[in-house]
Amino acid sequence: MKEEYSNIFSLVWALMPLSPSELQQIPKGHRIRPYLVFEINGEYYGFPCTSNVFNNNNRYANSQVVLNYHEYYKKTLVKLEKVYKIPLNNFKGFFKPVYKNDENEIVKKIQANFQFSDYPPEVIRYFELLPIKIKCGDMVMQNNRLYSVVGIMNKKIVLVPIYKYPFNNSVECSTDGLMYYADVDNMIFLQNDNSFIYCTEMYGLHNGKDNKDKNDIKELVEYYFSLPRVKCDCFYDKICMLEPGMIIDYISNGKTYKMIVLAKNEMELDVIWGNEKEFYSNFNQIKLPIDTDMIFEVTGVLNNERLNKLCDKFLLNKEENNLSLKRRNS
Repeated sequence: MKEEYSNIFSLVWALMPLSPSELQQIPKGHRIRPYLVFEINGEYYGFPCTSNVFNNNNRYANSQVVLNYHEYYKKTLVKLEKVYKIPLNNFKGFFKPVYKNDENEIVKKIQANFQFSDYPPEVIRYFELLPIKIKCGDMVMQNNRLYSVVGIMNKKIVLVPIYKYPFNNSVECSTDGLMYYADVDNMIFLQNDNSFIYCTEMYGLHNGKDNKDKNDIKELVEYYFSLPRVKCDCFYDKICMLEPGMIIDYISNGKTYKMIVLAKNEMELDVIWGNEKEFYSNFNQIKLPIDTDMIFEVTGVLNNERLNKLCDKFLLNKEENNLSLKRRNS
């Protein structure tokens, strides 16, 4: 069956849209690179691409998409974090088509990036009006509730509710460095009416087809039921109830901050905190008494890999600094 091509995106080689002084800082052999381009009112925009797919591992699934067209080019990684306006004179090759199936995944990820990116307003207006198709394995939101899509049957979409923090008899699932908790005992059926907001894709739940029959849905549900159940009778409404890895939002002096618990003992929490848009690596580290009274909301839980990396950076470095200080004073 012949592939249908996208009416929105193309791949093309172009001179990097930088100022002359910025361009001089780039080696001559690297000033022309591939871009995933699209047009808005006669103006061209592009996402930068690279063939170094395996050297560009990124924590966030929505920050990139991989295109693999053997008849045209090498496997290509498209970086979706930032978009550039590209003058027509910068193009140095022929426009090559992108498949329609990839178009849907690209648009989904662009829409999911709106709140985290600095896309120009005209780009946001253009893409927010484009319809998308939800597939099995996607995590979506409707009416501020998160769901994992486990099946699409005709006009119905089959969903499992997803939570950002542990609750009793749920199962853990991970994506984008965060843990989520699925209520597998509460499967629901809703109209597939394009009212769902795409969030990300749940790793390990991809079975190859957009539309699932009853057997495929059973397979995804069995995957969830194969995971161990969480034993948790806690209500995370006090600082003393928080556990390592938990991310909380709190408001101080009218500003929203994030805090991550690294370690816990009977007296205090070892935490890092910072502005909600800062990188975690730039957060400040403090000790927080376990009886602290503050208003907060649990917004997520880091998976073990990301928690261990932060602990290595903050807790291990602190131990090494304390040891060096003792040696200097002895």
